[in-house]
Amino acid sequence: MDKIIETYIKQIVEELDCEEKEKSEIAEEMKSHLILLKGEYILEGFSDEDATKKAIQIFGSNKTIKEGFQHSLFPYYKIFKKVNWFLFGLYSIFLLTNLLFIRILWRIINYNSSFNRYFYYPEGSTFFDIDTWIRNSNVIPFKSTYGYIMGSDRYNFDIIMNNTIGNILLFVPLGIFLPILFKKYKTFSQVFVFAMLFSISIELLQFFLQIGQFDIDDIILNTMGSTIGYFIIKIIVKIPMFSRWNVFRKTTS
Repeated sequence: MDKIIETYIKQIVEELDCEEKEKSEIAEEMKSHLILLKGEYILEGFSDEDATKKAIQIFGSNKTIKEGFQHSLFPYYKIFKKVNWFLFGLYSIFLLTNLLFIRILWRIINYNSSFNRYFYYPEGSTFFDIDTWIRNSNVIPFKSTYGYIMGSDRYNFDIIMNNTIGNILLFVPLGIFLPILFKKYKTFSQVFVFAMLFSISIELLQFFLQIGQFDIDDIILNTMGSTIGYFIIKIIVKIPMFSRWNVFRKTTS
């Protein structure tokens, strides 16, 4: 097949949210029409190159053709995307407000106070003292989680839930939205790595802004939550009535 035609078809079908089988069928259909059009222009006296360009020009722009195919595959695709972007925006605001903004606001309001509810300073220590860093960080996996679970007599139930189950549930939506909205995050490994790096970034920001302690358990539980979200949406799109959405485009390694 003509390389120009092949590239043109590939640019259109690669972006479609549908099964690989449907993509192949669409590509074959487009190929047949384009070759017929090209043949007609060659018979009219056009050169091979000009006939190819003319056929593609008549067929339509990449964007128009892609939108037409996507609409036929999933009529509510644009609404679906807009609703999900809106929900993702609300979720992002909620997440960052809980993990950063409220804490920063509290620190600003209580700037002159020696008490910091989010960060512990050993007596006579400053932020740059090693003792302060040790007291405000945990790099032993599940040490904090074990402490909360086994310390039910020392912690309120809501504190235990927020620091264990809460850390998981908070990141479940992230694992759902990533593969739906971003082409870069369609596989488990991509979602896993992003969630882990994002959680690490939050932990470091909390630590260096002194609005929270660095805890490896938070990173583990947050990442776990995102992977649960990923598998939830993957299971949903396997249900027949949702299968045409197929937010998980197959990728080649």
